[in-house]
Amino acid sequence: MHSTRKAAFLLSILLTLPAFGSATEPLGRLFFSPAERTQINRRQQEERPAQPPPSLDGIITRSAGAPSVFLNGKAVPADPRQVHMHEGTARIIGSDGRIHHLRVGNQPPESPTR
Repeated sequence: MHSTRKAAFLLSILLTLPAFGSATEPLGRLFFSPAERTQINRRQQEERPAQPPPSLDGIITRSAGAPSVFLNGKAVPADPRQVHMHEGTARIIGSDGRIHHLRVGNQPPESPTR
């Protein structure tokens, strides 16, 4: 009888763990306040040099499956939410973490030379 109560107690603990885990923030910046985390993220964003956006050469959609975008001549799988076929645009996250709204055929601006 004692082992049944112990097993029921352990089972109730295990069932409540996913509820607590899904409501929490990622552990990467656990020991900082929300304002400190925002400041750290902003500082990291400023430290990374801005990269020119890729060129969007084309978009392929499928009747079943995820679309593909052609960035700088290479096919890359895309999330359907980031592609807007009726506008011929896609929202792309660059290698520097910045979001670019690109249109098929438009060339990215030239990077400044020093």
